[in-house]
Amino acid sequence: MNDKIFIAPRLVGSRFEDHSLPVNILEDFSALEDLIIEVAKEIYLSENLNRKRVPKGFSDGVYLMLVEIEEGSSIAKFAIASAFSLTSSLPLETLNNFTYFEKAKDKIVSIVESVNNNELSQEQDYKLLSYFNKIGKNLLDDESIDFGYDYESKSSSKAILNKATRKKLLLFSEQKTEYLGSQKLYALVPEIDQKNGTFQIETDFGSIKCPLKEHIKDNVFIAFNEYKNNTYISLKATALFNSNDDKIQMITEVESIDVLDPLDVSLRIYNLLKLENNWFEGRGKALNKEQLAKFENLFNSYFDNKLSLPAIFPKIDGNIQLEWKKDIRNIVVDVNLASLSVEFFYYNDSDDSDEKEAKMSLQDKAGWDSLNTLIYSTLNER
Repeated sequence: MNDKIFIAPRLVGSRFEDHSLPVNILEDFSALEDLIIEVAKEIYLSENLNRKRVPKGFSDGVYLMLVEIEEGSSIAKFAIASAFSLTSSLPLETLNNFTYFEKAKDKIVSIVESVNNNELSQEQDYKLLSYFNKIGKNLLDDESIDFGYDYESKSSSKAILNKATRKKLLLFSEQKTEYLGSQKLYALVPEIDQKNGTFQIETDFGSIKCPLKEHIKDNVFIAFNEYKNNTYISLKATALFNSNDDKIQMITEVESIDVLDPLDVSLRIYNLLKLENNWFEGRGKALNKEQLAKFENLFNSYFDNKLSLPAIFPKIDGNIQLEWKKDIRNIVVDVNLASLSVEFFYYNDSDDSDEKEAKMSLQDKAGWDSLNTLIYSTLNER
């Protein structure tokens, strides 16, 4: 099997800093594979005007294969292969149609570059651009994919896809004022309409109707029954946005719903990000979004889920404080978000001599392992 690198997109963002790929991002590359094949067919027909269709077997069994993830955030190296190449001694490059897949890749890179340069042509094929409904759908706000990245010279390109460039491509392709995108929401569930198979979610930016499907019913009903207790859900969905103000018009599909613990860390961080400068009696710095996102990613990756969740409070200096309480035992952890250095302090409500202090860094798993061990041993000492 040929393992020559065909394309090596570079992914940038907090989820890729450990040089791995979330599973849902692979959906985007599956859509890229489909787009490459479609573009290759169009290029073949444009260069062979005597043909009305591509040759039989033109793209049979052709697929992208992830062969390596290299550091620097995550560089996903893909080879291109086919069922034929697996049973042949010939590398894929020697097949007659390979050149069209190379040209297709170059054209896709060129399309993404053109949207970043505000040079999209009215002659672009709307059908091809519509593939970006799936490509980039799972990117978060701080993430991007550089499709033209040169992994050999370590040089970036202008073919960078993020939420903003994807939106431009979709609006251009559909010639509409609305576009679809993946969205994570925190919400309450105040209403269920079983007759029409819908439910309402209550968000910071208004009430939105969602389709009530069988796979999410149990969690929807739990959240609905606990609405008065302010029980939140985390909802991952495909939403229809208005391009003028980027507001959600409706939810078209709900992929998953989780009923959240009252102390859920991601929900608490989401709410802390709403704080503006001078949030406390004319004092208090707004918390840094990127730093909080990094802390959240590390917490979700390395905090021992057998431990109870902490209460999280903002500090006037723009940092955060974590607190645990078990009977008369108390733990306070001050977190410096910029350096991820922490100061651990334990005290006993009934015994002033029962105290403990420590300092550590939460930059890596080792630091989190130390914190987990310290929390467990301190709260469970006899």
